[in-house]
Amino acid sequence: MSMFQCGLKRSTSVALCAALLAATGSAAAFASQKAAEVSFAVTASAEVPNTRLRLLLQAVAQANGDEHVLPALAARLNQRMNAALRLIEGTPGVKAQTRGMRSSPVYDNGKQVGWRLLGQIEAVGEAKTFPDLTGKLQAAGLSVESVQAEPAEGALSAAREQQTEAAILDLKKRAQAISRALGCTAWSFAEVNLSDQDSRPPIGIMRMTAKAEPAALAPGDSSVAVRATAKMRCEP
Repeated sequence: MSMFQCGLKRSTSVALCAALLAATGSAAAFASQKAAEVSFAVTASAEVPNTRLRLLLQAVAQANGDEHVLPALAARLNQRMNAALRLIEGTPGVKAQTRGMRSSPVYDNGKQVGWRLLGQIEAVGEAKTFPDLTGKLQAAGLSVESVQAEPAEGALSAAREQQTEAAILDLKKRAQAISRALGCTAWSFAEVNLSDQDSRPPIGIMRMTAKAEPAALAPGDSSVAVRATAKMRCEP
């Protein structure tokens, strides 16, 4: 029954015409609604055992005097650095890399009184080999400036791939829940972004040079996380 018929036929119920008009208006309003966009995010994470350590070692040689003390200081520093390299390279599964050497004047009350030479070596390898090795390096006169634990490269890549798949699956589940709550007739992703949020806390260690005791090193775990952000389109 049309609006024209409602207007001409006296027998037509006023209530029926009103209902028809209301239904027609609601349908038109629903048809004119635009798809709503909803933004949300999920994070998938897992713990991966750390099986490797990365140590930054430092050797220092210092003496009072002018630049004439530099050759003797350089010889002393090179002796310590070479001894450290022999220890590291003689340990299976551990690699060494010299990170640099530098000299700097030493001051006392604003007056230069001597020189300090500093060298750094990075050692990387299996965590199980480091407690004994670190103790020997400290006994040889080197200090441990930092220790970083990390998983094996293959384990880290595999975990990141698994968490990427988990994050995308969680996105879909979340989108379906949002769709049901909003009463969407259909939904689709308008935009999806992924970002890695790994966490590898450094290991603290005390400097000690007294004797070759095994160092207390606990590699622990690394957190591998993937954050997924999405924008979904909800059709009314």
